Amino acid sequence: MKKIYLPLFLITMIVILIGIIIYQSDIESNILTKFSEYIHVIAIGILFLFGAFIAFRRFRSSVKGLPAEDELSKKIERKASSKAFFVSLFLWLIITYIQNESKQNSDIFFGYGIIGMALLFAIFYVYYSIKGNINE
Repeated sequence: MKKIYLPLFLITMIVILIGIIIYQSDIESNILTKFSEYIHVIAIGILFLFGAFIAFRRFRSSVKGLPAEDELSKKIERKASSKAFFVSLFLWLIITYIQNESKQNSDIFFGYGIIGMALLFAIFYVYYSIKGNINE
């Protein structure tokens, strides 16, 4: 049962923590900063939905009497993580180039890179779980 509720609990706590940090931040209120905050909130919301999706699938499997993780789901997770890692290398190259050309604070781009990596994993996981046949 711990494997079912743990992803949902962790994602919920992270979303609440990020919401509190964004709400209490005293950053200058220019348009670019507000847009960046909205992008972060939307991406974190998508990741929350992804965590809820995984927790729901595990809960549904346990209700049916099946194991929470079977061989196919482990294989999907492994393939999605390897593809996300490979694509994230190119993501970091692009982010580094944009950061060098824009001469802005690197902390913003570091956050974009981390959220981008998580979104890439979520996208590949959903893609391979919909595709089903991952032996190609």
